[in-house]
Amino acid sequence: MELRHLRYLLAVADHGNFTRAAEALHVSQPTLSQQIRQLEREVGAPLLDRSGRTVRLTDAGAAYAGHARLAMQGLDAAARAVHDVQDLSRGHLRIAMTPTITAYLIGPLVREFHAHHPGVSLAVIETTQDLIEADLLADRIDLGIAFAGRHAAGVTASALFSETLSHWHC
Repeated sequence: MELRHLRYLLAVADHGNFTRAAEALHVSQPTLSQQIRQLEREVGAPLLDRSGRTVRLTDAGAAYAGHARLAMQGLDAAARAVHDVQDLSRGHLRIAMTPTITAYLIGPLVREFHAHHPGVSLAVIETTQDLIEADLLADRIDLGIAFAGRHAAGVTASALFSETLSHWHC
């Protein structure tokens, strides 16, 4: 089954006519008919009743078209989500950080991020470095901020900054 089969079936169902559906899809009517027959063979049932003046969905066709419509809506939503994530105009970012980092960075980090990406919501979790790595690997968070050092396999680390601690003598 191909995505165009779903589009073709839904167009015929919406237009009630192969000719108008073919025009809307910018394909020839024989091509449209052939593709619908191919889909019906793959599904193993007639999806359209062609016996009347208008073409109607069979019971099997109505059941299939309902799922096809949901699938198309989901794919359209997925395409929009990818666009939104790529340009960071919308979305949700899950961040975890260690308590020490939270104390010093959370305010400036959230303020700066929100200034540049107001449509992206942030969820910030304070936890241990081990749990941050486990949550990254389990896809429960998108980003972890912790200390440098050895990391679990599958976790990629990048240094954000270095800070030197000094020892004061009195």
